[in-house]
Amino acid sequence: MTTLKCRRCHWTVLAVSLSLFAAALSPARSAAPAADIDASRGQGLYLEVAVNHVELRRIEHFVVRDGHIYADVNTLLGLGLTWPGAQTASGLIDLNDLPNLQTRYDVANQRLEIFAPIELLSGPPSEVGYRTPPVPYLDPATRAPGLLLNYDFYTQTDSNSTSASGWTELRMFGVGPGVWRTSNLTQLSRGYGSDSERNIRLDTSWQLDFPGSMVTVTLGDAFNGALSWTRTMRFGGLRISRNFDLQPYRVTVPLASFVGETAVPSLVDLYINGVRQAQGPVAPGQFQVVGAPVITGAGTAQIVVTDITGQRRVVSIPFYNSANLLQKGLSDWSFEVGALRLDYGIRSFSYADNAMFSGSGRYGVTDYLTLEAHGETSHGLTMGGVGAAVRLGQAGVVSASFAASNYGHQRGQQYGAGYQWQGYGFSINLATLRRNDAFVDIGTLEGSTLPLSSSQAFVGWNVGRGQLGASFVRQSYQDLPSASYAGLSWSQSFGRFGYFSVGANRDLEGHGGTSAFAYWSLPLGNRVQTWASAVHQGRGNTATVGAARDVPGDADGWGWRVQGSAGEDAGGQAEISQLTRFGEWRVGGQYVANHSAGNSTAYADVTGGLLLMQGHLFPMRRVYDAFALVSTDGIAGVPVKLENRLVGSTDDHGLLLVTPLNAWQNNDLSIDPRALPADVSVERVRMQAVPSTGSGMLARFEIQTMLMLDFSVHSVTGEAIQAGTQAVLDPGNVPVTIGYDGRVFLENPPAYARLSVPLSTGQCVVTLPAQLPQHGRIDLGDQPCR
Repeated sequence: MTTLKCRRCHWTVLAVSLSLFAAALSPARSAAPAADIDASRGQGLYLEVAVNHVELRRIEHFVVRDGHIYADVNTLLGLGLTWPGAQTASGLIDLNDLPNLQTRYDVANQRLEIFAPIELLSGPPSEVGYRTPPVPYLDPATRAPGLLLNYDFYTQTDSNSTSASGWTELRMFGVGPGVWRTSNLTQLSRGYGSDSERNIRLDTSWQLDFPGSMVTVTLGDAFNGALSWTRTMRFGGLRISRNFDLQPYRVTVPLASFVGETAVPSLVDLYINGVRQAQGPVAPGQFQVVGAPVITGAGTAQIVVTDITGQRRVVSIPFYNSANLLQKGLSDWSFEVGALRLDYGIRSFSYADNAMFSGSGRYGVTDYLTLEAHGETSHGLTMGGVGAAVRLGQAGVVSASFAASNYGHQRGQQYGAGYQWQGYGFSINLATLRRNDAFVDIGTLEGSTLPLSSSQAFVGWNVGRGQLGASFVRQSYQDLPSASYAGLSWSQSFGRFGYFSVGANRDLEGHGGTSAFAYWSLPLGNRVQTWASAVHQGRGNTATVGAARDVPGDADGWGWRVQGSAGEDAGGQAEISQLTRFGEWRVGGQYVANHSAGNSTAYADVTGGLLLMQGHLFPMRRVYDAFALVSTDGIAGVPVKLENRLVGSTDDHGLLLVTPLNAWQNNDLSIDPRALPADVSVERVRMQAVPSTGSGMLARFEIQTMLMLDFSVHSVTGEAIQAGTQAVLDPGNVPVTIGYDGRVFLENPPAYARLSVPLSTGQCVVTLPAQLPQHGRIDLGDQPCR
């Protein structure tokens, strides 16, 4: 009989007790015939052993006495068996004394089959499914120094003024540990009777990553670590933090883990919402199936166990997954020390006069409970708090937090609560955060106001004929008017007939009235789409129609955009753009009509980068993360692929820039060997490129030029040299096989090399020419063997 039961839950945990009637699968117990056994002293036997139909491919010692089979305690433990009192037992054990264990002794084949119930099996659990992959290996040989300049220049002009702005980012990598970077903003303006210009430093930092421990050290301008109930702030100083991006293949949320047991070898499949996520064989005993969280929210897991007889058992179990939780034992943290950044984007070196310290942390106590903590202090202020996120079985995740501050003899409090549930076409997200007027944080000391309360509610529902959404947001301040908004929307995809959405929002405080919109888009293929929209806002209405073709995602190509509007915001726009391997540019014009006179504006934008690396200056696209400089050792015109997509061919120097690459991940780079000259050899045509954060790497395909000699050898006596004859090339004593018609093929032979060919009358020698080229394929014709 097969029994299925829930044993314990990790998310949800399954225990599938597949006691597949071992007695029915095995004959009744029988000892060896009496004629083969000495009943008085017993008989020692060395037998091949199988346990529950699993061939162990081992020979163990047994004793047969009085029709019973005995084995030493250590032998039974080594076979993966256990029983009450096994740890203190010694000597020989009568297998008949083990509860519900059955045996079959095959005399002819000297083989013993053991059929044990699950409770007697002590082997380690079989593991099936997801396993944390190893950290991608960053080859030190791919590290190379370089200097990268990213840029984005924009200019616009109308009848009254002209303005221009330029954003630049300079990175230095491969020079010592880590990556240095600094960014800058330059703005120019002419018109309206005045001219202005300014140059502002934005961010400067040095970053060092430790992928093995998932730790990042940042020195300079950075953001502090924040939780859902604290604020993110810019500061200048030192930050040390956990960085899960350094191991992007690692899953940080709790895994769907299911355990079970089976009495015979079986095949286990794990399905999540009908999609198979894991499959593997399991041995008799316990097994564990782990599936990576492919969905967020509620779902259904199915465990399908198929035994060796073909019988199948299926168990369905609900589960719930949330990105707000950490795996048991996993921590996420950040510590900062420095000074708060002020007037960002306005002044270059504006920092608070007082030092600040802050720290945040999260810890997965269990797979359903994650604790949080935060603290910060500066200039007489102390603020700290704790929080927690708890999974309520299949009912979603509830969170709560409490924080308190002490500043100038005033003590403030902050309370927060939230609830989330998602699944089966429905989602709800509720959150509120409330403070008294004495609560402050570091940002408050520098003039950044905290609302006294903030609340939000979002609901989504797939009604079959579209997706309904409702929202509510409210914020209240001590000295500012409160803001409350409610919204309602509906959207539906009609496949090849496009996508349609409609919605309305209302200011509940009466300041902005009601706004509404309707939007429809239709893809036409080849990256072209059209759209139409209608918007009501304030006291006016605007209707817009347009069409656009996007530039390719990573290949060279053109794009364009046109649209026209009528009503309150009447006007039009036209734009053309191009993406090349050197960057992207776009130019366009815009006309805005108003009640007095229209206004026309022309604009242009160009983005890209310049790279100095390996002694060469390369124009390139803007680099957001990482990239690779592919080298084919000076061979031009070699096609290069990224993830099996052609991205270009090497230039006259045998180099090609490939961007973007994902930092700390395996990026599959390959070259096409069919494009290589015939006189070269390449060690590998594919590699897993792993760049570090914000850096470039040298992806070198080592290619060596070769000298290939082809000639026919014949004896001066006229004796034929048979195919397959083994000759020897000196120096080096290199074996060479003679082909048909005496053909010989040699790679990179030295000048004056001697080829010794055995003959029936002795041996003869072919001496190669004294002058040979460095590479190429040379046919020497017929060569006499003397």
